[in-house]
Amino acid sequence: MIARDHKQQTRCIETVGMGHCPLVLGECVQGQTSDHRHFLITSPIGLFSWVEFIRHPDYDSLSVEPAACWKARTAVANYLAEQGLPQTGVLRISTPIGSGQGFGTSTADITAALRAAAAAWNREISPETIARHAIGIEPSDGSMYPGCVAFAHREGALIEHLGTLPSFESLVICTGGMVDTLEFDGRRKNFRYSNRDESQLMTAWSMVREANRTSDSLLLARATTISAQINEQLLPKPYFKELARFVDLGGADGVMVAHSGTALALVFDPGRPNYEDSFAEGKEFVSSLRAPSWFHISNRSVRQHISIQYNPRVFTAASSASGVSASL
Repeated sequence: MIARDHKQQTRCIETVGMGHCPLVLGECVQGQTSDHRHFLITSPIGLFSWVEFIRHPDYDSLSVEPAACWKARTAVANYLAEQGLPQTGVLRISTPIGSGQGFGTSTADITAALRAAAAAWNREISPETIARHAIGIEPSDGSMYPGCVAFAHREGALIEHLGTLPSFESLVICTGGMVDTLEFDGRRKNFRYSNRDESQLMTAWSMVREANRTSDSLLLARATTISAQINEQLLPKPYFKELARFVDLGGADGVMVAHSGTALALVFDPGRPNYEDSFAEGKEFVSSLRAPSWFHISNRSVRQHISIQYNPRVFTAASSASGVSASL
């Protein structure tokens, strides 16, 4: 709380609440259960959406900066109305990666914004409440829950707490462009996997559970690769065949993708023999693909800055279409 003028406290005191939420590297697994319930398994990484919510007696509207983050503003407006609180204030959102690529930025922005608004009013807000508000806007990631979870993203319901993901390092390719989550979900909701694919996806779910229990990064990478391969039929990605071939040749431990986005990544077990050499070879390989941009990220540490590598031939297009800025 910041008092700007002690003589007129009722008019000049700002209250600031802060909130944050991790981004995700696509999903570990995404599919449907035998009763056609849509699910995803979250893959939180060391990048976050950070939000501050400022309330002041003189404010007469609710605004958000940047204006493109209207989903977070809508969620906060609905929450304040539900709580019987004034729908006024300023939301300031800082997210290091643009939306529509598969890093869960919309869910992270909504989650962090709701936490900031609740904090400004000295209230607690549960993951269940956040999920309910998020799903009222669009299909949501489960990143409002801590750790790795299985989440029914079209219902906004937690299915299973899966613990903490084992450590991994990744080389992420931003292929350019973005996916409209609402439009894609309209196509995905009636999609049906084959019985074989459905069975394999459920096996991948079990593999993630076991990987978390035993801190087995290699098993996690195998699970994410199964899901990535199966879901190529739903949203094909540039460079996927090249990355899958590199994994088959032993260059990396697996592939992880944004099932409703454009990003995809090579995944490495930092505990594998000769990891440093393998990771260096992975960097050379990814660079040789001449993708619009790529970067290195991990789930082992929190970072607010990432070093983006751009293809000089498409630098101008990549810096705008990918939504990733070099000054993060």
